[in-house]
Amino acid sequence: MSTATKTRAAKKGEPVEFTCARCEVTSRWTQGLGTATPPNWVKEKGLYYCLACRRERAMEQAVEKAGGERVSTADRAKLRSAAVVDFELARDPDRTEGEIAKAARASIGAVRKARRGRRPS
Repeated sequence: MSTATKTRAAKKGEPVEFTCARCEVTSRWTQGLGTATPPNWVKEKGLYYCLACRRERAMEQAVEKAGGERVSTADRAKLRSAAVVDFELARDPDRTEGEIAKAARASIGAVRKARRGRRPS
């Protein structure tokens, strides 16, 4: 079975299933979702990704952009932390700094710094 698409079509009264292409977690919805993607999931290039995997992908992309394996362990940790804060800010910029910090497992100061960096000059 491919993780690229819904695993089961919705018939009246039957759940709709979505499987994350990265971690293979399955989300089942019995009512009210219709053909929409589950909350906090995205569909990219025909593949579904859950919120946890979206965060991980953002962190991996930041490290790769900075040089991948050539990045030191300390710098890698900083990049990953900053990437998840940026991801959470982009995902819902109207949340409070405390809410974003909690979701990103970062300090409120890190969120403030990232938020200042995102504002146009």
